[in-house]
Amino acid sequence: MTCPFPFRIFRKNVFKPLSNSTTRFSETVENYLKFRPGYPSEFIDFMTRNLGLNSNSIIADIGSGTGKLTQLFLENGNKVFGIEPNLEMRRAAEKLFENQSIFHSLDGTAETTNLYNQCVNFITAAQAFHWFDIPKTKREFRRILKKDGLVLLIWNKRLDSMSDFMHGYNDFLENYSTELQSINLEESPIKRA
Repeated sequence: MTCPFPFRIFRKNVFKPLSNSTTRFSETVENYLKFRPGYPSEFIDFMTRNLGLNSNSIIADIGSGTGKLTQLFLENGNKVFGIEPNLEMRRAAEKLFENQSIFHSLDGTAETTNLYNQCVNFITAAQAFHWFDIPKTKREFRRILKKDGLVLLIWNKRLDSMSDFMHGYNDFLENYSTELQSINLEESPIKRA
């Protein structure tokens, strides 16, 4: 297989993981905006049909980043609290949604959202759950969630079997990523509350 773009091969595991998950993506905001995949609009349809989402539902999008998932809820007319600890990511979302009166950006984490008690119908975390301190997060989510509210953990999963390129990309990640195992979804520590 020939790579369609030039890149450098590094020795295995030469990169050390960054210790602060809050600031680690500060330098990549523009890349997130341009290249990070969004989420399908069918997700809103699924939530509406199966989970009771309506335009009056209030959402807490935890680890909201630049607003990839937030955007779907705003387009649906939902009030969204974007909870994001990274200043640069949060500012990018604030700029993107500056004309949306139903978007509220908060400096916070899954463990400390800075929201009022029982104020949201849905809590979402897209591509972010692996960063959370699970016991503290469970306490915080129970505190901010309304009665009968729901928590949704969302991941985009690559379809590895689609191309030789994806096989090569996965091999690259397995050989050179220092943190791939920490986000292995099949071995996730998620348990029912």
